[in-house]
Amino acid sequence: MKRRQLIKNLGLGGVALVATPTVLSLLQSCKSEPIFNPIFVNNTQGRALRHIVDLIIPSDEAIPGAVDLGVHEFIDMYWNDALLEEEKALIPIAFNALADRLQDATGKTFENADAEDFDAILSKYLKISPEQEKTYQEKMMQFYRSYDNDKTVTPDPDAGTYSLVTDVRGMTIWGWKNTEKIGEEVLAYTPIPGQQKGCISVEEATGGKAFSL
Repeated sequence: MKRRQLIKNLGLGGVALVATPTVLSLLQSCKSEPIFNPIFVNNTQGRALRHIVDLIIPSDEAIPGAVDLGVHEFIDMYWNDALLEEEKALIPIAFNALADRLQDATGKTFENADAEDFDAILSKYLKISPEQEKTYQEKMMQFYRSYDNDKTVTPDPDAGTYSLVTDVRGMTIWGWKNTEKIGEEVLAYTPIPGQQKGCISVEEATGGKAFSL
């Protein structure tokens, strides 16, 4: 894969999502089951993915969370159905980086780590300074350049973990907001064609809610 194509990606975990009919069809086909049987990542990686997605948008008494709506299944299917083969090869590399840092931080693996362990990883990599973000991004760029010529190279584990969890966060938020349940029942929803009203407040327009689309 050429570096310019890799740069278009958000990172190791996914690409910039656009609400195309194909992507929305993938999303709406997801129904969260008690047992997650991933079709792209392996079962232990799927367990890690589900924990991360659940921590990013958990459920509460009023609103279902991302796992409740099958967003983890959507991410797995998206990786399987929408990525190029060269892009798919990067996903296991990302999970290897995450597994490395999880082991270092907790002494646990994907198989026996719990939500608290994954939460510690998210806190470490999603609450960093802009300077640290820039450092990780530069390290990922170095990895991409090397990977163009040598498919055996691996990214810096911290940078790879940062790339994966930030991408999964973005995909989780996008997927959750664009589910039918959230888009039509929780966020403000106006079927197209809508009505144009200029110079009014958000409170007046939608009761303070963001639009789903």
